[in-house]
Amino acid sequence: MNHTRIQAVLVVVHGVGILVRGRPGSGKSLAALNLMRKGHRLISDDLVEVTPGPDGEPRGRAVEEQARIEVRGLGIFKAETLFPNATASSSPINLVIDLDAYDPEKDAGRIVPETGRMELLGREILTVRVPVPNGLDPAVIIELLAKRFRESGSVSP
Repeated sequence: MNHTRIQAVLVVVHGVGILVRGRPGSGKSLAALNLMRKGHRLISDDLVEVTPGPDGEPRGRAVEEQARIEVRGLGIFKAETLFPNATASSSPINLVIDLDAYDPEKDAGRIVPETGRMELLGREILTVRVPVPNGLDPAVIIELLAKRFRESGSVSP
């Protein structure tokens, strides 16, 4: 069976399966917690196993039977104990968001999303770079991008 594992968080936001990548400490888990608090679903925190779905689309799930999430400084929790209705066992991967450090030289005044494509199990997936200033939770940006993607298949305004 064709599969891969990716260091990332997988969430379902507004019905869109979003793989959130970024360096350690970039806010992936914090964003997932805030998205769960708002009723969105966590599939996996930290490591996502990706296998082909019924139509060959990339589909992600947690490596462990129950999703766990790290709360920095407090420990690792079973996600469903924190938000009982905010987990799911798997999801197609529709969009990839790369959390990146905000660079004032590169990002100040930018008005168009920085997008690209990645190949995942033979399928092309849209990627978008999200520059995140220190201390900012990117959950609201992830929600906005998910809504835009669901409505138009794009993240551009």
